[in-house]
Amino acid sequence: MIRWESSIAFFNATCRDSIVQELVTPKQVARAIDVSESSVKRWCDRGIIPSVKTAGGHRRIPIAAVISYLRETKQPLVAPEVLGLPATSGQSRWVQDRALDVILQALTAGDADRSRQILFDLWLSGKPLAVIFDEVVAPAFARIGQQWACGELEIYRERHACEIMTRVLFEFRLGTPPGDPGLLALGGTIPGDHYVIPTTMVELVLQSAGWNSRSLGNSVPFSSFCRAIAENHPRLFWLSISHVENPEEIVPGVRSLYEAIKDVGGFLVIGGNGMAPEVREQLPMDHFCSSMQQLVRFADSVKPS
Repeated sequence: MIRWESSIAFFNATCRDSIVQELVTPKQVARAIDVSESSVKRWCDRGIIPSVKTAGGHRRIPIAAVISYLRETKQPLVAPEVLGLPATSGQSRWVQDRALDVILQALTAGDADRSRQILFDLWLSGKPLAVIFDEVVAPAFARIGQQWACGELEIYRERHACEIMTRVLFEFRLGTPPGDPGLLALGGTIPGDHYVIPTTMVELVLQSAGWNSRSLGNSVPFSSFCRAIAENHPRLFWLSISHVENPEEIVPGVRSLYEAIKDVGGFLVIGGNGMAPEVREQLPMDHFCSSMQQLVRFADSVKPS
């Protein structure tokens, strides 16, 4: 029996406007994909769709298992709203360029439903999260940042776009199977860096690649990161650097992290566009990633045989 990690309480407290459910019944799955309930139960019995049992002996299916099944089989999603997904999820096929333009419009307009629909459509069509983040989400927020910096976009619209994306990312997490408990990856952002979205995307991408990934949060002191490494012995530690508040602290701080991760036999990977090239050259690390897809390739390369 697969043990699916529960995060619904944290999810509900953080994303009250999101409606994706963590566990669903065979009847709900059957309604969502227009098959018989007995078929769904049979797939569960065969392990095609992992399921769990409640204390009362009732079968429940993690939403992550349903989404994995849909992505792998391309099974049509007839009634996505039954699973708490946007009503048109899985019914549109987007090319990356068009998806980028449309989601940029949706985010700047504060249209949460449209933003969710586009991203879930891409995901349900089988596109990896790393590709969605690299080719749609990151470029969209780069343009939003440029518009805000040039005075073309009110700051409240930029902040609202971030809130929408944060909620969608937590929904993605509920829909992503838990990683291998033996493959621990920890990370976060450096002191003064309060950007939530990049480190949350790293956490999700690594989880989708089979890692037990945990973001430790934003603006965490280097000394606290080192303590987390010593106490948890991660195989991989990441730093997402979108902003450097104290340039004089980053080199010694990263050096302490590098020494700590080497003491436990792990690897340090860094990403983000918050550093000047001359600063980056001074940082000890095992790899620098300029994209989520690069991160996945490096993470795969350091998995134990």
